[in-house]
Amino acid sequence: MADRIAVIILNFFGHDDSRACVQSVLSALDGVIFLVDNSVDANEKKFLEEWFEKKDNVYLFFPSRNLGFAAGVNHALRTARQEGFHRFLILNNDAILVQNSGEILEKAYRNHPSSLISPAIKWGSQTVRGSYYHKYLGLISSQPQKSKFGWLQYLTGCALAFDLDFLNKVGYMDASFFMYGEDTEYSHRAHGKKTPLIILKEELVIHEGSKSSRMASFFYEYHVARSHFLLIFRLLSNPLSRIAAIGGKSFVLLMRAIWRCFRYKSFTPISGLLLSPFHLDIKPKR
Repeated sequence: MADRIAVIILNFFGHDDSRACVQSVLSALDGVIFLVDNSVDANEKKFLEEWFEKKDNVYLFFPSRNLGFAAGVNHALRTARQEGFHRFLILNNDAILVQNSGEILEKAYRNHPSSLISPAIKWGSQTVRGSYYHKYLGLISSQPQKSKFGWLQYLTGCALAFDLDFLNKVGYMDASFFMYGEDTEYSHRAHGKKTPLIILKEELVIHEGSKSSRMASFFYEYHVARSHFLLIFRLLSNPLSRIAAIGGKSFVLLMRAIWRCFRYKSFTPISGLLLSPFHLDIKPKR
């Protein structure tokens, strides 16, 4: 099991996407699928079981509640680790792994042990090679920043590869993040542990993007805003820095929410922002 890749995929009412994703993985590399279904739905479970239950290289998990992204990934990671896997790949279910990815990933695991690895991702009309997050303003950019102040490079959770040594050193994802922001925190923790962030030049993943949430839904607005505030306390340890970040992000997020209210003709962005400091059990709707 040590050289095979445990590929972790989360499903939420996206069985067609998940099926295409699994098929692309199994044709591209020597791996075993750990698929966590967060739908908590009998019909969704039926589809997945009919397609995958008899496949020896697909593990299915049906939690009794929606675990969210980070906790769902952690659940699969712990199982894969117990099964003896030493190599892991987190992949969005609305992404496709291109042919011959296995050889490139195999080389990456060998050449970059104990590292957090991301392939170049074909994301719509763009190619994403890492992203940058401003710790005080909550701004996100796909372009390298000339000013280093406040900017953190992170690798998107759409496609993340790492080995057991990395997992032992950095740990699991922070389950405080139900959706969004967990990849930023994970990359920050990797930086803190002096583990490299590696971006491969090859486009190994094609990603359709953001099918798990509806733009301007309360779920989306609430969790996006909440993730920005949670990141203040994960990325910054100095009290004055935290106060500065609270002020900076509050202003930027308010401007963002007002703009989105006009764009979507809805007060949902404002209500999501105002409630984001509070821990609420907000789940996505189908």
